[in-house]
Amino acid sequence: MKKTACVLSLLALGLLMCTCNGPAEAPGWQPKADWGHWILGHRNNPEFLQKNHMTVTFGSGAPNFESVTRAQFDSMMAAAKAFNDSYHEQGYIVLRYLSTSLNGDSETPTSEPQKEQIHLLKFYREQWENFADYLGPKPAADPTTWMMVRPDDSFPYYRYAPYGQETDEGFEAWGCPDNPDYVRYMEGKIRAQAETGIDGSYVDWTHIAGGTCYCKYTRENFIAYLKEKLPAAAGQAKYGISNYDNIVLPQQRGDNFWMEWVIYRGSAVARFHDRLRTVARQYNPHFMISGNVFGGFGYGPIAYDAAGNMEMLGRVDDFIYSEMQEFLDSAPRKTEEGVRITNSPALKFLAAASHGKPTIVYATEITPPIFPDPSEKCLSAMAQINIAEAEANHAIFREKRETPPGATAMYEFLAAHRGDLVGAKPYSNVAVLASLRQYLADELSFAFSASRVLTDRGISHVMIVEDDLLSADLGRFDLIYLPYLPLLSTEKQLALQHYVENGGKLLILGQCGFKNEFNLPNEAVALAQLFGKNQYPSEPQEAAVGKGIAAYIPQAIPASRFLIPQQAKGEVTTFGPAMADVFADIPEGYTRDRIDPALREHLTEAAERIPELLDGQVIRVSGSPYVEMSTMLGASQSHLLVHLVNYDVTIAGDITPAEACEVELLLPAGKTAQSITFSGTLGEMQPLEFTSEAAGGQQKVVFNAGPVNVYGLAVVRLK
Repeated sequence: MKKTACVLSLLALGLLMCTCNGPAEAPGWQPKADWGHWILGHRNNPEFLQKNHMTVTFGSGAPNFESVTRAQFDSMMAAAKAFNDSYHEQGYIVLRYLSTSLNGDSETPTSEPQKEQIHLLKFYREQWENFADYLGPKPAADPTTWMMVRPDDSFPYYRYAPYGQETDEGFEAWGCPDNPDYVRYMEGKIRAQAETGIDGSYVDWTHIAGGTCYCKYTRENFIAYLKEKLPAAAGQAKYGISNYDNIVLPQQRGDNFWMEWVIYRGSAVARFHDRLRTVARQYNPHFMISGNVFGGFGYGPIAYDAAGNMEMLGRVDDFIYSEMQEFLDSAPRKTEEGVRITNSPALKFLAAASHGKPTIVYATEITPPIFPDPSEKCLSAMAQINIAEAEANHAIFREKRETPPGATAMYEFLAAHRGDLVGAKPYSNVAVLASLRQYLADELSFAFSASRVLTDRGISHVMIVEDDLLSADLGRFDLIYLPYLPLLSTEKQLALQHYVENGGKLLILGQCGFKNEFNLPNEAVALAQLFGKNQYPSEPQEAAVGKGIAAYIPQAIPASRFLIPQQAKGEVTTFGPAMADVFADIPEGYTRDRIDPALREHLTEAAERIPELLDGQVIRVSGSPYVEMSTMLGASQSHLLVHLVNYDVTIAGDITPAEACEVELLLPAGKTAQSITFSGTLGEMQPLEFTSEAAGGQQKVVFNAGPVNVYGLAVVRLK
């Protein structure tokens, strides 16, 4: 979560992101909160925004209470409102950075910070009453009591320094989202932001620091959470404890209530977001909020250590701001060894967790000094592949530097087709179920590696999350794939049963649901009953159930747990070897195709079963090992989008076009293809010839697309 100096200073000064909703009509301005509309600009220069067809930017927000007098605050608020109004009049959506941290200065750059050194303490003592209309009466407990603390009452902190520079005396600590005084203070801050007229806030540091929080409020709230969420009978069976009033709070893996603790942390952050947005909408009814809790990749460490439970945040947040940043060797591209590096599994998860809301990807750093002296050719190529990968997976890419020509060309092309992009949602007849609950129970699951294996075979798919099992129309999928999810509630297993009975096909890898949501063994596994037994068979099975089919592939978990041998090289990051000794399904495996060979065998077997179960009726692309395909359905079902991303891009910026890709599509039931247009060179769309045939009540369409430089888009008009 390190921020560059440029990012911090620019955001703090109120960078803008512009949008072309059309001229704002006061007082009825409403931001267009649709993925297809958003192109994020990192500078508020009008020429830059217009040149790159930007639609979203950071606006001018409220000053921090502790940094100004009341007179200065009022003056700056008036200026901010005028500034934001002016951008609304031009049609731009304006967002704002807001930090939740408690800043301070220690005596020296190396001395241990003290609670009394936070800046907010001086404000509390001398200025609080001047802002009581925003903050309410001064609380009895001062801000030093609001901080997240470890069991010994010490607190974590962070010192920032631009790359290549030393830290100074400044530090950041964090308030506890369970502390009512801190929450009230943050409510005042978000209210002020909303009053400036900005359309929403990217709220940074809304996490729970590792090894915290053990304050009295967290203890009280956690115990209340246990009483609500963990039935006494389950607590007794699991820990031998049914009365939670006097428990010892867990501190590490293996302690009683650890699983509940890490899940609770995520719920506390989601509740905090929801509270902030509720307050903001009292002053701006269309106010949007997003947190930034590490990268949101969706595997264990995201939610495990920092409460970054994107499934919980996706229920609350209006957009997702994800710091998927890492050194250049993580950029999506082809390596010298010919390996395609792809972040698409993580992006598919974010699209599922956010339920289609805009997802901003704050991604790979390609600037000095991490990458010394990058050429314009390299920057243009890397920008194109980053933007293409994000676009194809329902995300918005935010650059961190001056926009190179390759990015400008991409944005111009996307803007030209914005009418088709707006309202489009990921579409496939195959869904992969992902669930953070598995990792939070110290269990394995393989949604991200499974996605990589399917993509390598050209099989188009989308991800879904556990919430979708109870709230979404599962019948839109011909097949749902469970890549080993040991924990599933009976209610969700029954929902999958009904899906099969109604004609769906279910592929189960490993003993999914052999434990319930509390991580206790199920005496009778509802999914196993699809095969006529209370527990899973020892051999592969396939069974006709109602109108559908269920297939089971056994998967033995070895002592190695499929873990990837990996050693830390310098700093451990979310893209690096973090927790490689705990979870198998980490980015080191699926982005760089370093999946454990034994695990790959299971995932390959499952991938081969999907076309068999669907009688070959899958959406897929073939012709290049470096091309990934995804599809999206327009809101009115009048068109289908086909995104092709060519990863044959080197770190030097050399692009090798994919000359011919064969695309097979299954159209929505009742729809036929009227025409197909395509461009793989960011130029004018050209008509494509295609063939079609009936396939099980749907139309199957086949066409050849090429060349694809980096990004290709086909638009299939439906009737």
